[in-house]
Amino acid sequence: MSLWFKIVRSPWFFRAISFASILLVWLALSSWLGAKLMPGPLETWTFLVRELERGVLLPQVGVTLQRVLLAFALAMGVGLALGFWAGRSPRFEQLLEGWVALGLAIPRILPIVVAYVVLGLNELAAVLSVFLIVLPTVIVQVREGVRALEPRLLQMSQVFGKGPLEVAYFVVWPQLAPFVWGTARATLSLCWKMIVFAELLGRTSGVGYQIAFYFQMFEMRGILAYGLAITLALVLLDALLLLGAQRAGRWRGREAVA
Repeated sequence: MSLWFKIVRSPWFFRAISFASILLVWLALSSWLGAKLMPGPLETWTFLVRELERGVLLPQVGVTLQRVLLAFALAMGVGLALGFWAGRSPRFEQLLEGWVALGLAIPRILPIVVAYVVLGLNELAAVLSVFLIVLPTVIVQVREGVRALEPRLLQMSQVFGKGPLEVAYFVVWPQLAPFVWGTARATLSLCWKMIVFAELLGRTSGVGYQIAFYFQMFEMRGILAYGLAITLALVLLDALLLLGAQRAGRWRGREAVA
């Protein structure tokens, strides 16, 4: 009884239940709709391994990951700078307000289509459009994090004569880090969804292109296999970001963990 109680109390127990429930739902849908419309986990995994052995899977996933990480890095870099500035300067926030509102409200497909029409069906159009799609979200999240900074800590650091670098590293960053890590996780998730969508619309490589190819052939195993491959890759990256978020929020307590 004591061992069972320890197992139930373990956070891994509930994580295992969560992932097991996904497989159970997948199996139920496969049984209900049939293997032709909804291949099960085994059929999908077999197809994925076949694509890996053919030497097709890894290059396609690698191309998509490269685009995702590039759009992610651009969005986080520019978004951090603009969001921090907006959080510290009301005038700059007012100046930026119209663009942020437009970016949040505009249909996400529109920047992709416009970029392809203006710049052509190329890498620049795909990455730039996704960067513009996710940038407003980063700005808003970082701005709110800057607004949440404790002013008394900043005042105390000034009283003790601390320099700008010391204040930034020991006072500002520990408070802002949970917001940054949380924003990074959301941004990464949105980037890969939009990149796959952009590939589906106008690229000749990547996971999105492969999904479009197998959609035309009505091959659900291929659609699910490539979706599963990029999902697993992004789950690993997200786990790294989650670890960073947990470390960044450790000083606040459990409630700060993303």
